[in-house]
Amino acid sequence: MDRRTVLRAGAGAGLAAGLWGSAGRATAAARPVALKDRDWAGLKQLLGGRLYFPGDPGFAALNLPANHLYSHRLPAAIACPRSHEDVLGTVEWAGRNAIGVVPRSGGHSYAGYSTSDGGLLVHLGGMRDVTVKGTTLTAGAGARLLDVHAALQGTDLLLPGGYCPDIGVSGLVLGGGIGPATRSHGLTCDSLTATTVVTGDAYTARCHENSNADLFWACRGGAGGNFGINTSFTFDLHRVPKATAWFDLSWDWKDAAPALKRLAELIADPRHRKDLTCRFGLRTSGERRVCAQGLFFGSEETLRKLVALLRPRRSRTGTAGIRECMHRLHETSSGDPYVSSSIVSGQELGASVADELVDSLSNWKPASPASRATVTFFAMGGADTALRPADTAYVHRDAAFVVDLAAYWADTDPTPVSDGNRLRLRALYRVLSKSLGTDAYQNFPDPGLTNWQSAYYGKNYAKLQTVKRTVDPARLFSYPQGIVPAP
Repeated sequence: MDRRTVLRAGAGAGLAAGLWGSAGRATAAARPVALKDRDWAGLKQLLGGRLYFPGDPGFAALNLPANHLYSHRLPAAIACPRSHEDVLGTVEWAGRNAIGVVPRSGGHSYAGYSTSDGGLLVHLGGMRDVTVKGTTLTAGAGARLLDVHAALQGTDLLLPGGYCPDIGVSGLVLGGGIGPATRSHGLTCDSLTATTVVTGDAYTARCHENSNADLFWACRGGAGGNFGINTSFTFDLHRVPKATAWFDLSWDWKDAAPALKRLAELIADPRHRKDLTCRFGLRTSGERRVCAQGLFFGSEETLRKLVALLRPRRSRTGTAGIRECMHRLHETSSGDPYVSSSIVSGQELGASVADELVDSLSNWKPASPASRATVTFFAMGGADTALRPADTAYVHRDAAFVVDLAAYWADTDPTPVSDGNRLRLRALYRVLSKSLGTDAYQNFPDPGLTNWQSAYYGKNYAKLQTVKRTVDPARLFSYPQGIVPAP
């Protein structure tokens, strides 16, 4: 018997029924191992002491997720590997000791799926190396988008990434990866050429088109935390040698509906599906406004003509190298607790939907001074459509928009405030989903989705289940919306 067979038949069998209960608490089914009976000393020695328990100095900072809504979750311990070998040893140890594993790169999971309640949190912040050789970039398991930007500083090279510089590259690419350059250069996962994965059965899989091809397919849109821990990623970079035009626009609230309609019409223009990228939306915080930001891969003179068609109240445009342009579009996380829903729509934003949306947000009553709502449209339908839905695990290749709906409040707000925001957001989701559909973006997970399998993955879910059965049959990696192995 090889090592994979031994691990599957042995300690991992105790995890077969799943590691998250209905409340998200880790449980071992067939052969539970008590917390005190696990070989913590052996794991600490393996990691050179980089194992932290509740109450240890540094534990609280390592455990805090970007969404403070889930800051109450408490793992049994936090492991901090610094190499592929550390990760491999940690996963082997977890299998022997029958404890669920949750990897964390940036900790930005909207639904708290990069946190753990009673399991082993594997914090990958010690593996943030990024190297560039020619037009190839290799990133470690814990690399953030800001690390990628730092490595590319002074070059004309682009990795299509997200908007938040602090997000983990791992979570971004594994869920697809949308951002400022999606329409012009595709999803982050479309630039992935290879990745190394320590799978749930403690096997090192080096994946590309011609090796472990099904797992490589799953790593391009199958979402993080499902198949193992990716310890490195290799990407092809894109050259953007010319200066790029950028824009930042806003409209007063009284012009919100007409502004949304004009934006939707411009984005739908087939002449600009690849040279114009855009994120636009509405917000209720402070002075209510409609805002739009993006890039135009053409002259600033042409961009200004397009902006004139939109008739914004305020506008700024300019040209710069691709690094500065990406920096202008960065948006950092506030750290406030929030709830979120998403819609991936294959249809254009119609006038009736724009009117309904503006009416809904006009009537949004803040439950506290810090309460606010945002609705953001990420324009799709450009280079992201070059592949077919079955070519990668990311299935939403026919999307016109990805819509992110979010409600925020303060850490100090009482429970009725958070409950009120949840109810308002669900009502807003019901309004929009009737017109735009119920498909959803797996990198904006919504714990309230009952049809998440089809919403995130469509017809690709069955193949993802087969991959899961192959590399993690005992579900060492598991969470409430995690992929379940095929029978």
